[in-house]
Amino acid sequence: MVYIIIPVAFLVITFIVMYLYAGPFFKGLPVLVYHKISSTKKPDFLTVATSRMREHLEYITKKGYTTIFLSDLVDYVENGKPLPKKPLMITLDDGFRDNYTDLYPLLKEFNCKANIFIVAGFVQTPGNMGPRAEGEFMLQEEAKTICKDHVQYGLHTMYHKNYHDLTLQEIDEDMRVSKQKLDELGIPYQPVFAYSWAYYFKDDLVKQAEVFGILKKHGVRYAFKVGDRLNRLRVHNSSRLLLNRIHMNGSYSMWQYAIALNGFIRISQRLKKILK
Repeated sequence: MVYIIIPVAFLVITFIVMYLYAGPFFKGLPVLVYHKISSTKKPDFLTVATSRMREHLEYITKKGYTTIFLSDLVDYVENGKPLPKKPLMITLDDGFRDNYTDLYPLLKEFNCKANIFIVAGFVQTPGNMGPRAEGEFMLQEEAKTICKDHVQYGLHTMYHKNYHDLTLQEIDEDMRVSKQKLDELGIPYQPVFAYSWAYYFKDDLVKQAEVFGILKKHGVRYAFKVGDRLNRLRVHNSSRLLLNRIHMNGSYSMWQYAIALNGFIRISQRLKKILK
């Protein structure tokens, strides 16, 4: 029994020390990634309850975080424009309609910024109103309305296809048509991309380098994966296309949310498995 208690106690103490000291000392940039914010659907891996999202915004406001846009990160890295003392980036993927109906009012209430990596082909227009397997997405005018003040957009493919399943030529074309579609819709976007299905060719570095070349060809200067870690604020050229985001699971408690903000959600998950 003692052989189990000692290593567990060591892990608990290490975790507490890291949470209390390493996070603030690291001074990294947390980039959170959400998908659906809903007052009607049951929370799950991709769905955060609107009431819980309110708690998230209340928490970061109380703790002194300042939400930033994608353009703020670009200006910081490329032009040396200072970021707030405690910067935090809120991102969402795909462009679900509840981002407009449920999230947008909260952003206005708490005066927070958010960034949506929008799937260009899912934006609903008079000629594209059919249901999608992924759910209901924003209308064109809704998408244009929220980016006037509290939202910026990034790129997230044309139809949310996994680049793992596409050839280089198909990836090149997907980037072209997705940008073209957003231009036609009048939806502005930043030169930032989020990998669909969180796939970034980590096991095929040759193809990864070729995809990086395609992204750069289409003007993409930054790209995000999901790594559940903070980003160092000194962003090196080699990591601009492999920036980290922290996944926000709808089942997370507020304690887990606080842990995630400091970049230690993976440690808490492993500790939880050990204690089971």
